Order: sequence, then structure tokens, then C-alpha cells
Amino acid sequence: MHGGIGTGHFAQGLPTLEMLLNGLSKNFEMVIYSHRSPHFGYQSQYFTIRTAPKYVTINLFRWIYLMRYFIQDHFKERFQIIFSFWGYPAGFIAVGLGKLFSIRSIVYLLGADAVGIPSIRYGILINSFHRTLAFWAYRRAACLLALSTFQKDQLKNYGFEYPMKIIPWGTDLSLFKFRPQPKGSPLHIIHVGHHALVKDQVTLLKAFSLIIRHQPAILRIFGGDDLDGSLQRKAAELQIDQHTEFVGMVPYHEMPHHYEWAHVMLHTSLSEGQCGALTEAAASGVLMAGTNVGLLYDLGDACAIRVDVRNFEALANKVLAVTNDTETWDKKIFNARRWSEEHDLTWTIRTLTELIFTLQKRE
Repeated sequence: MHGGIGTGHFAQGLPTLEMLLNGLSKNFEMVIYSHRSPHFGYQSQYFTIRTAPKYVTINLFRWIYLMRYFIQDHFKERFQIIFSFWGYPAGFIAVGLGKLFSIRSIVYLLGADAVGIPSIRYGILINSFHRTLAFWAYRRAACLLALSTFQKDQLKNYGFEYPMKIIPWGTDLSLFKFRPQPKGSPLHIIHVGHHALVKDQVTLLKAFSLIIRHQPAILRIFGGDDLDGSLQRKAAELQIDQHTEFVGMVPYHEMPHHYEWAHVMLHTSLSEGQCGALTEAAASGVLMAGTNVGLLYDLGDACAIRVDVRNFEALANKVLAVTNDTETWDKKIFNARRWSEEHDLTWTIRTLTELIFTLQKRE
């Protein structure tokens, strides 16, 4: 995998990914080969993690170190399954090693693995060479997984049609409890995501600037800033900075408290594999509203408010309309919660466990 274990703020990496691995460890002995090093002192009681020395800074060399470690470990005790999170380059390497050593491989496509947006240089498919290598791996994996039907349909736009299983990442319902905030004024709006071009938070701010003209509202934005403060400057330009709070990163275990505060989550990405923040909002009873990508694409109008990418006017108008329609508001929230109960973290772990056992039996 590329990383996400013991990395980033508070060494919390991608919390759902780590919880998935912890759950899988109940049935499998696992070694994690992480391109990005966890923070110093990070340890897991559930699995072994291997990474290149920190002084190795060239990306290609770090992948070579991981391949070397894998080969050494494989000769000590033969692996039965090689499982890649991310499709490229992790998936390409995993499938290649699988072919070399006759090991069944699973490739799990995450956010950038099924998209290419040249205008912001996002996604592996904008590069024809990377796309060729990725598609080679996707077709030759023993099992290809995706987080959403949205990803599958994106790949079709590039002429790639191949059997894949859709297994979204569920939420820990013991952590994110269903506690819808009674509608009131001001309207509490939350957004969770790193400040990045693919998240298109400019559309978020524009939509909020229209909402606040018609209804008192507060916007809280969570996530690390990868855009050097440009969103804060945009909020000031739109004259909404007095109603917008840039919270930054917070420990993951504190997030349920912030969802309890919110009425609506606005999420305006140009592309998503799924979006874990939306899954958490659905579990918590927060109305989901945003662009028709990732989870919103899959769940549809029964569970959320959806608009085309960059259409901030339609998004603002639909949010304002539903705030005055209690029946529609409640239906969307309860339908989303029902989906989150049917596809919670336990379901995801169980589904992946059954899949791996099935592949093992085919050996």
C-alpha cells in the first residue's frame, strides 16, 4: 500500500483503513508493506508493518525496498494472498509479484485509481503509460475491487470494462451514532476533507455564500490545508469569512461530536472513490448534499441531495428547498442511515474475509 497506517496528523493515517486491517487480522496473519513510513514509535498489535528506511527519499527506490522485503519474507514463510490497497503503482507491483511467485492477488481501487482530470493533474489515468500499466494489473488480478459503482462507470469512459466487486468501506456504528440534530436556525453545515483541488472547496464556498443570503448559517470546514490558505482568502472575497470556521485537523475520535453539531454536510468534489466523511455523516444522521460523485452517485436522490460538479447554484437552491420540506429531509436522512447499517464496518470486514477465504480455496 501507499501509506495510511501510522502516518499524517496525530499518526492516525486513514483510520478506516487501519480498522479494516485490524478486523481482517482476526482471521489472517498479515504483513503490511507501506511505501510511506509510519511515525516513529508507531506499533500495531494486529499486524507487522514493513517500510523502507526514512533516508530513502526517492519514490521508486522505496518501492524497490518493499519488493525486496516481500521476496525475503516470502521465502521464509510462503504468502497465500497478496492484497493491494490502491491500484497503481501498488496494484501493479502486487500483481507482478503475484505472477512471479504464483500467488493470487487482490487489487482494491481507491480514489485516484479510476480517474484522470488533466486540468488539476489528478488521477493516474491522465498519464497514458501509467494507465496502460494500471489496466494490465486490473485485468490480471485474481479479484478487482472498487469502493463504488461510480469508479466502475468512470473506468468505462476509458474503455475499461472488466468484472469487479463493489465493496464500500463501512463506518464503525459504535463510534458514529445516529443522533440527527433537530432543524433550527442558524443552519449548521459541515465539510470534512483536505483542502485540495480535487475536493473543489471553491464550489463549496460559493454554494454557502448563496445559502447564507436566504438563511442564517454557519459553515465549519475540517481538514489539512494543502492550498496555502487560498480557501480562507476566497471566503473573505465572498464576504462569508465571518460565518465560516476553518477548524483544521482534529483527532478522529473527536469527529462524532462534530457530526452531532451538524444539520447538513456539503461535499463538492470533482471526483471521489467513495468519501469516508459522507459515510460517517450518513451514519450520524447528517443530511448529505453535494456533487454526484463517489458515494452520492451510488446512493442516489433517495439518500442525498445531488448536483453536477461545480454547480454551486443548484446545490444552494436544493439545500434551501429541502430545509423547508421536513418530510423529504427526514426521508433522506433515514434512508442514508439504513444504508450505513446494512454496510457498516463489520459488514465490510466480513465481506472481505469471505472473499479472501474463497480465493484461498481456489488454490
